[in-house]
Amino acid sequence: MIDYRPALASDAPAIARILRRSMRTAMPWLPDLHTPEEDLWFVENRLLPDGRVTVATDSGDSVGYMALSAGGDWIEHLYLLPTHWRRGIGTELLRRAQGESAQLQLWAFQRNMPARRFYERHGFRAVEVTDGAGNEEKTPDVRYLWRADGSQFAAPALTFREMEVADIAPALEMRFTTNENAITPERLERDYGVTVESLIPRLSAELKGWLCESDGQVVGFSMADRSDGEVEVLAVRPGYEGFGIGRRLLELAVAWLREEGCSPIWLCATPDPNLRASAVYRHLGWHQTGRRVGEDEVLELTGS
Repeated sequence: MIDYRPALASDAPAIARILRRSMRTAMPWLPDLHTPEEDLWFVENRLLPDGRVTVATDSGDSVGYMALSAGGDWIEHLYLLPTHWRRGIGTELLRRAQGESAQLQLWAFQRNMPARRFYERHGFRAVEVTDGAGNEEKTPDVRYLWRADGSQFAAPALTFREMEVADIAPALEMRFTTNENAITPERLERDYGVTVESLIPRLSAELKGWLCESDGQVVGFSMADRSDGEVEVLAVRPGYEGFGIGRRLLELAVAWLREEGCSPIWLCATPDPNLRASAVYRHLGWHQTGRRVGEDEVLELTGS
């Protein structure tokens, strides 16, 4: 039987062991920056004194724990022994925290997909991604938000407009933050020849773009090329997926290409069927052509 109780100072060695074993098993790709002795020092001198820690025990043995910030609004740690994964213990620890808080936030590493899916199943929404420069491991991460009233899923105020030359730089900066089909500035220039400077003359010739903004921030954009009928880019900032931004930006691009008499209308997409974009394109009537451009597959809009 699993029991839950507030952590005691005497639990520090067990918590440190759970921390190390869980992290090394779940994330073997993560840099191992500390010794077991340093882990224990951290638990004794930082985690237990500074936070609110709940321990899960099985027949008296500690098998997992959750550490909340002193204010109770940040999940600092949630770790279980691998022998006790997928037994509902993490769900119960999370449920208890949600029952006591109006809002919770946490950071997860981008590559830790099991953890990310766990939090998303329990109502957390990704609202920010970073390149990892701000964490100790220098590993890309993502911030999740949960609110008891569900407002983490409330649609923000959005505005759509045509892109201008001055919008190219902030749009590309946003492009480099995306979760799916992520790309770096160096690769975009090396593989596709795309830079701010290369797009400026094209925007007044064959290229046209559209922006979505929220509170003055670029949260999505699309660009289309009338010379060959291609939707060249469609990108949505992490944390703004699910609000119809991508669909509207795609509609604007397709409508313009149709006005310009383009046929077929096409785009390149990552072929991974598990990605959100692949499902969206197929739902909206884009079909596979069997052609490839590099690693991407070419999709055409049915009836274009």
